[in-house]
Amino acid sequence: MKALKLFSIVMMGMAITLASCSGEDGKDGLPGEDGTNGTNGTNGTNGTDGADGADGAPGEDKPNVDFYFQQDFKGYQGTQDAMISDAHGDSNGETSVISYDGNNPGDERFTLMRFDGIFDELTTALVDPESGLTCDASFDVNQAILYIYISAHTTQGLDQLAIHLGFYNETDPLFDESSAIWEGPNQVTEWPGGVGGVSGEWVGPFPNEDSYSIAYQVITNSTNRPGWVAIPLPRSVVHEWICNEEANKGMRLGLSGHSENVAGIEFFSSENPVKDLRPVLVIETEKMDPASANKGSIGSSKKMSWEEMTYEEKMAPLYRFLSSK
Repeated sequence: MKALKLFSIVMMGMAITLASCSGEDGKDGLPGEDGTNGTNGTNGTNGTDGADGADGAPGEDKPNVDFYFQQDFKGYQGTQDAMISDAHGDSNGETSVISYDGNNPGDERFTLMRFDGIFDELTTALVDPESGLTCDASFDVNQAILYIYISAHTTQGLDQLAIHLGFYNETDPLFDESSAIWEGPNQVTEWPGGVGGVSGEWVGPFPNEDSYSIAYQVITNSTNRPGWVAIPLPRSVVHEWICNEEANKGMRLGLSGHSENVAGIEFFSSENPVKDLRPVLVIETEKMDPASANKGSIGSSKKMSWEEMTYEEKMAPLYRFLSSK
């Protein structure tokens, strides 16, 4: 019994002792110093390369280059034009005329026209002496167009007229616009093929003929200005003008129609004070590279013939030229 009391007293004392030892927590100690940085880990393995992107569109290996010739445009002074006529006299004025009289053969008016400087301008731009290509193989003439601005036309009746051109050959004399006459290219020399500006031998699509022509719409007498007319030139002739300076002797423009009609077309010349309406020659070329020379021109679609083109398509090169001025 005494032993039980003694055990109870001891346990009570331990409880009191334990209770008295559970006081409030002390304040936090100061932070310890930072530890030394650990060693960097090794780099991970490089990922695999991504898939190649799609190929871009093929680049142009035959750049197109267009050339424009108009008197006083960017200093160009090479347009030569003059009208010759037996019955109406010769002139080198602000306008030029082509006409015919079906009842009086020989009573025509012709216009002579030439664009000098083509050889220097185009060979400098298109022919690379280091390429090993000749002038003929250095480029293609895709299109060549002469634009004239019609100021008036006359006819005694409805008629389907045609503007026809004859192209002088390299042995023909060079006409002088200030002195060309019905009898000769100047006041001294005679025309080799006869009066009226006849060539010794016309060149072009119809050898020894000046029958290369384009149709001019059926017209009646009118005081309204019909405006611009596009005349496509044979590419072979223009190519020869470019590569052979002596071949560029110019061309003769004439008019034909019904055998009993009298008709004429007047257009602005290179001397006209309205500079924007002077004759324009546009030459569109495609420069060749040595790797593709003599292999022909490869295109995505067949080029349309002149007859298949709309009026807007025929006039597009002129519009590009006028918008660039």
